Amino acid sequence: MARMARIALAAGWLSLAASGIGDASRAYATLPEHPSLTAKFQLPSERSIPIMGLGVFKSKPGPETEDAVKWALEHGYRMIDTAAIYGNEASVGKAIRESGIARKEIFLATKLWDSAHGYDQAHKAIRKSLQELRVDYLDLYLIHSPNTGKLIETWDALIDMKMSGLAHSIGVSNFGIPHLEAIKAHGRELPAVNQIEMHPLNWQERKALLEWCHENGVLVQAYGSLFFGQQERLAEEAVTSAASAKGRTPAQVLLRWGFQMGFQLIPKSIKKERILENSQIFDFELSDEEMEQLSFLKGELGAYWQPLDAPVDLGDVTFAEKKRGARSGEGARRSEM
Repeated sequence: MARMARIALAAGWLSLAASGIGDASRAYATLPEHPSLTAKFQLPSERSIPIMGLGVFKSKPGPETEDAVKWALEHGYRMIDTAAIYGNEASVGKAIRESGIARKEIFLATKLWDSAHGYDQAHKAIRKSLQELRVDYLDLYLIHSPNTGKLIETWDALIDMKMSGLAHSIGVSNFGIPHLEAIKAHGRELPAVNQIEMHPLNWQERKALLEWCHENGVLVQAYGSLFFGQQERLAEEAVTSAASAKGRTPAQVLLRWGFQMGFQLIPKSIKKERILENSQIFDFELSDEEMEQLSFLKGELGAYWQPLDAPVDLGDVTFAEKKRGARSGEGARRSEM
């Protein structure tokens, strides 16, 4: 039975490759020559980001989040991804302070929630996140989704945050091509990253978005890499056969697939042994055939939201300019007094 499944899978892969839909051996970002937890992807403005970090989505605030972050840092992780809506920013900040690792050595990212879209609201939101985390700056600040619109108005606020040093890099999450095109069409700097649900099951349907990001220098951050822990998905033949061949776990195979695709990874776990296991993907490599077989998988996890199709609402595209002009005028008046 298993042999028949492998034959069917191989036949499907050959059909996929012949149709030109494949090309899963291509990376969407330049991979570091010596990959490790401390190796990095390049970002704009001479910034860089570790190729893997710890995600804390659904990690409960308090000891659960604090321990996960502490264990990750002990294992060599140097990137933590959180969000205002997760409710655990304070716990992340506490764990970082208590780690004994210098703040500048840790790449810290958080996200602006939907209810804080708009220029003034976004400025208030980043200051609240900085207060919760008890840090002076963020390495990366993302708009969590395009759902509540005011995209250019909100993005202009993030540009100002970057200019003022509150965020070293800025990006978006769950943005589709129309949202990204809106930013580009209005002459704004493009996001450094776009954090989206990305794994073998949805790679084909999101290939156009990946191509757009690649062509425009936007790094893709992948969430959902581990199929939300769904055991029936982790037991897919393509996953288990590669895991068996490499002597690895299904989770390690999926993360390695993501790395070889050129995605920045932020797997979530609250278990010490899993946090370590997830990081051990840099001493083996998936073959082109294994990559193609994994990429041939299809299905829906039904575990995450889908904001990529949200309407494109720009907000007031001149709001930031007017604000800057007002501040400049106020400064000039003060200098004359």
